[in-house]
Amino acid sequence: MTMNTPKANRVHIGFFGRCNSGKSTLINMLADQPVSLVADVAGTTTDPVSKAMEILPLGPVMITDTAGIDDTSQLGQLRIAKTHELIKKINLAVYVLRSDEAFTEDDKKWIEELKLQELPVAVFINEIGAGESLESESIHKGKESTLSRSAELYVSQHPELNTLATVIGSGNFTSSTNRLELLDLLGGLTPLDAEEDQSLLSGLVNPGDTIVLVCPIDSAAPKGRLILPQVQAIREILDYKGLALVTQTEEIPALLLSLKNPPKLVITDSQAFEEVNALVPDTIPLTSFSILMARFKGKLKDLVLGVNAIKNLKPGSKVLISEGCTHRRQCDDIGTVKIPMWLKQNGYTDLDMTWTSGGAFPEHVEDYDFIIHCGACMLTRREVLRRIDVAVVQGVPIVNYGILIAMLHGILERAVSPFKDELQ
Repeated sequence: MTMNTPKANRVHIGFFGRCNSGKSTLINMLADQPVSLVADVAGTTTDPVSKAMEILPLGPVMITDTAGIDDTSQLGQLRIAKTHELIKKINLAVYVLRSDEAFTEDDKKWIEELKLQELPVAVFINEIGAGESLESESIHKGKESTLSRSAELYVSQHPELNTLATVIGSGNFTSSTNRLELLDLLGGLTPLDAEEDQSLLSGLVNPGDTIVLVCPIDSAAPKGRLILPQVQAIREILDYKGLALVTQTEEIPALLLSLKNPPKLVITDSQAFEEVNALVPDTIPLTSFSILMARFKGKLKDLVLGVNAIKNLKPGSKVLISEGCTHRRQCDDIGTVKIPMWLKQNGYTDLDMTWTSGGAFPEHVEDYDFIIHCGACMLTRREVLRRIDVAVVQGVPIVNYGILIAMLHGILERAVSPFKDELQ
């Protein structure tokens, strides 16, 4: 089901505008359900509110309501800061204006900020006070725009608007009269990164190929389910008409003996790299879910190059370990326990370590000597690329969990060999 598409793999659409511009009302109308709280009181929306839905032909999307960009309440600056944070993660921006209010410098500043992030920006005009007869007054312009006569007048009175964004629709957001029309217009937009063919196993699986997935069931494994990268890998193997064989580490020898032909690829949890490497013959390609995520979400070449800087670490070196999720820490947690342990076993002792999780990632990392990042299955590709760029621009080596673990266990060359052509 599309509603089960992981949040990180959806097209993220942010809705922006001033307080009481109609952002929440528009989202509720498009979603055809009360997603956001609506009231005449300015500043009703505080923290960003998200809703997963399907908008064709975009497919699975995540739409997010934000606080008003002119929130002057006691917590207004904190709310606006959260809105700024959202800009770094979305693929498409919708800016909402009211037909009875002028286009302001605040509006201009925010649309310019969205454009600076290379985001496509679509403007919807809220026809305040428009009645059910709006549709009969609309001027239809095919897929590109559907504006009422009063909205056309609004645009003509504010010519700078069209130089900043695309005004694609207008309507009475309290009415569902032109809901499908506005959904169609929104679905026809091209989000940032849409041109990239993103796939976890792209180029690695052909019809009939056997892929072995090693999924250890230990204290870190979620009860009753697999982790997201494992599920994604299984689904993609099925999409490519391949054969997915799922096993635990200790069952690998029996599984390999049962096969008439060796598997095309073995993919393991990075934490089991050492054991799996010993059990899988060198003639069979081996990698990890985390390295696949590095390839899928980020820049694999930069992350592989980044691991070489580990030799420069010495006692007192500052290391940032960052995770994209906020799971409850286990006694053998990979980020806070296992990676520090493996670093110590390889002679990297007395390091000054800092941890972040979820949406937290510092904008200024120049004081760090090394950054270790998780596979980022819970983050959008745009956010992962941004974090890598933050590190690279500020001259700080950054590496992915799987790449680091492979290097610390002496099997990095084998673990990245399936992608050798991409690393040239």
